[in-house]
Amino acid sequence: MNFKRILAKNYINAIGWRTNKRYVLIESDDWGSIRMPSKKVYDLLLSKGIHVDKDYFDQYDSLESTDDLTALFEVLTGVKDSLGHPAVITPLAVSANPNFELIEQKQKKEYIYEPITETYKRHSHTEKSHDLILQGIANGIYKPQFHGREHLHVKRWMEAINSYSFKEQLAYDNQCLIISREEMAYTPVHQTYFPAFAYDHIEELDDLNLIIEDGTALFEKVYGYKASSICPPCGVVNSQILEVASRHGIKGLQAGQHFVPQKDGTIKIINKKWGDMSATHQIYWRRNCTFEPSKNHDLDWVDLCLKEINIAFRWGKPATINSHRVNYIGSIFPKNRDKTLKQLSLLLKTIVKKWPDVEFIDSEKLYNILSSK
Repeated sequence: MNFKRILAKNYINAIGWRTNKRYVLIESDDWGSIRMPSKKVYDLLLSKGIHVDKDYFDQYDSLESTDDLTALFEVLTGVKDSLGHPAVITPLAVSANPNFELIEQKQKKEYIYEPITETYKRHSHTEKSHDLILQGIANGIYKPQFHGREHLHVKRWMEAINSYSFKEQLAYDNQCLIISREEMAYTPVHQTYFPAFAYDHIEELDDLNLIIEDGTALFEKVYGYKASSICPPCGVVNSQILEVASRHGIKGLQAGQHFVPQKDGTIKIINKKWGDMSATHQIYWRRNCTFEPSKNHDLDWVDLCLKEINIAFRWGKPATINSHRVNYIGSIFPKNRDKTLKQLSLLLKTIVKKWPDVEFIDSEKLYNILSSK
C-alpha cells in the first residue's frame, strides 16, 4: 500500500463504533446475476470485435456453477476460528434475472423476469447450484443478503436492447450482460444499466420502490429467510429507497460509502462511520479490506489484505473483506477460480495463525452485534 492509501485506511477505521473482538467477514457482491454465459459466447463476442477481454468481469464472471460452489465450500470448511466455526461468506445475491424468451415474445416491449432458481436450471453446470446453496446456508458457510432483484436497471437495459447498439444486440441475442470498456471509457458506471437503483429523474423512484418490495419478497422465497442487510449494485442508492427497504426487513446497510444521483447527472458521495444510523434506524458499516485476485492475478492480494486487516484490528473494527463473485468463478477460465481459492485458503489460514482469537462471522451476525451496542 502506498502512503496515501495507508493514511485513508487508518482514518476510516479510526472513527465510529469499536469492538475489542477480532471479527472477520467476507462480503461478496453479484451472486445469482447472469453475466457471461459460457466460453463459447465469450469467444463469439471477442471474434465480433467486442473487447470482453479488457474487463475482468466480462472475462471471468458467470453464473456460479456447482463446481464453483463445491470448490469454494471446501476452502471455507477447511479453516476453523477460535470457536471451532468454519469460515463463512456473505454473498450479496439477486433473486431474479431477465427472462429473455418471454421478453423476446413481447418483442422487447415489456420487461419480464424469472426467479434465480429458474436461471440455474437453464444450464447443466448450474442446474444443481441452488441445492448446493441451500446446503451451504444450512451448514453456516454461505449466508446470502440482498443485492437487488436483478443486477440491472430495468428501464436503462430495456432502452439498450431496443437501441441500434451492435454490442447490446449481440449480448441480448446471447443472453448476457457485458461492460465492454471501449464504451465505459466515456460512460460513468452510475450511468450504465448495472446500478439497479440509479435514476435519471425522481419520478423513477416509484418503480424502483416496487422493485425493492418485489425483490425482497422473492429473496425470502428463494433463500428461505428474510434478508436483513443490503449492498446496492455499484453502491448507487438514495435514502428514499433505503426507507422502503427498511419496511421490508432491511436493517443493516453495507454501504457506509454510497452514491446518490444528482439532478445534473453527477453523483454525490456519501460517507458514513461504523455504527451510524439512518433516519429509519438502519445501521451502517463499511468494507475496510480488499481481496480481488481476478482484478490482477500478479498482485499479492494475501499480503495486501493482511495489512488492511491489521489496520482494522488496530482501531477496533471488524475486518470486512470486499471480494466479488468474479474471483470464484471458473466456468469460462478455470484457472481464475483455482488461483483465487489457493490464495483465499492461504489468507484464511494465515489469519487464524496470526490472530488465534479471531471469529468468522457473516453480515447478519455483524448487524446483530452492532444493534446491541
